[in-house]
Amino acid sequence: MSNQNNKKSVQVWDIRNLLKQFDIFPKNYKYYVEALTHNSYNNEKKVGYTYQRLEFLGDALIQKLISVFLFKNQNLDEQQMTEIRKNLVKTETFRKASEELNLINYAFIGKGINLEKDTLKIKCDLFESIAGAIFLDLGEDAVFKFLENTILKYYYNNELVDPIDYKSRIQELFQSNISSRLKKAHICYQTVELEDGSFKAVLHFDNIVYGTGSGKTKKDAQKAAAKMAYEKYVYQNEEGNKENE
Repeated sequence: MSNQNNKKSVQVWDIRNLLKQFDIFPKNYKYYVEALTHNSYNNEKKVGYTYQRLEFLGDALIQKLISVFLFKNQNLDEQQMTEIRKNLVKTETFRKASEELNLINYAFIGKGINLEKDTLKIKCDLFESIAGAIFLDLGEDAVFKFLENTILKYYYNNELVDPIDYKSRIQELFQSNISSRLKKAHICYQTVELEDGSFKAVLHFDNIVYGTGSGKTKKDAQKAAAKMAYEKYVYQNEEGNKENE
């Protein structure tokens, strides 16, 4: 067996051990070899395949499975589902998951690639291509298990960056529903630092308090205040609609 074949065997064995921790047990290793092969490697070694087709498939699968997952959450409306999906299915999130899994260390990459400059897209691509390989090998349930242990973990742990932009949302609500008398009024956040180093924010509009919130930073506290104001507004509207039925 050549050194190159030895290298492939080791790397595919490693990816098997990586997935094993998620109770995912690969059967057909050719999918994973393809999923780990960058086009630069094919250009140099002429192996006849790259991860690009599996990346395309993985991207579509992730979009679908995340959409179904969010749809089954009855507490989310259409706009909330769209915003959360946007933050789950994006380059930064895929890159973060890929880095945690160290996928680039398993990949077959040509010598001409500058790993210091080109790794962002490669890391993202590898995450998608591995999802595609898992689907072809084991089906959708295994892909969802993979997502649960990677990008959905950020959703469960509230680690997404601005999954819902409540500050923008409440700004839009005020602008679209206020009377002409208040057209020049502005939302104001009164933010103070507490004794424990955290912050408290109070959202004012036209000298009326609409929400309060706290957080480790001023920004987090203001987001929490905007969230309270938004949820209060939505709840009041829902109650009003019920009374008019």
